[in-house]
Amino acid sequence: MIAIKGYRQGLLIVFSGPPDEPWLTRLRELEAKLNANPGFFKGGSVAFDVRAMSLSEDDLRRSIALLEAHEVMLWAVLSQDEATRARVRLLGLADRLAPTEPAIATPASRSRANNTARDTPPTVEAAARTAPAEEHHADGTDGLLVRRRVRSGQVLRHPGHIVVIGDVNPGAQLIAGGDIIVWGKLQGTAHAGALGDDHAVVCALDMSPAFIRIADATYTPRPGERRSRNRAGSAEMARIEDQQITFTAWDKEARAFE
Repeated sequence: MIAIKGYRQGLLIVFSGPPDEPWLTRLRELEAKLNANPGFFKGGSVAFDVRAMSLSEDDLRRSIALLEAHEVMLWAVLSQDEATRARVRLLGLADRLAPTEPAIATPASRSRANNTARDTPPTVEAAARTAPAEEHHADGTDGLLVRRRVRSGQVLRHPGHIVVIGDVNPGAQLIAGGDIIVWGKLQGTAHAGALGDDHAVVCALDMSPAFIRIADATYTPRPGERRSRNRAGSAEMARIEDQQITFTAWDKEARAFE
């Protein structure tokens, strides 16, 4: 069984189950998740927690190759098995999660990762101190709260909800398994329900996105449409209706949640 958790430094993939189960079986399950939700993982970096499993060097190299095929980078492998930890270090990966406070960062190359992985993750998608979040989160729980402006080139990625108190600049990306709430101006891109939740919503005080995606539905504004939304003067919610993304003023849409 695989669980995806949000951690201070990004995403943590936890492999539970019998420690003697073949690693290829686990990789097939992981590949199914990567194929089912490519928009959530693509361009990100992850850490593995393999518990008491013993992994060979070939197991680790297969894992790296699988993730690279989906444009995802493996930067750390946590294991209770000392021999596995030694193999992890030999491959230039971290064998623990760095305790330092992270900052939002753009993706870095694997060559840089090989030099720095033992101290800090090469790329960070989550930039707040939050408790680990299960992939299938309950309402009202599990979220990433960021109190800052999200600048161009920066990515926030979390399996639960994302709340930003601040603006999201053009060129910035928010990718959430749940809802996305922006207490400010949304001018970048937002992908809510990235793990397949078509009931997810995107809300913003100023809805001027370059692109919005909810589950598999997409919205790209027509020329001039972003300017007209900028002048609307009220918070809006984007959600899926009749398989299309629609926008509603928050003071009207909020009644549906009462």
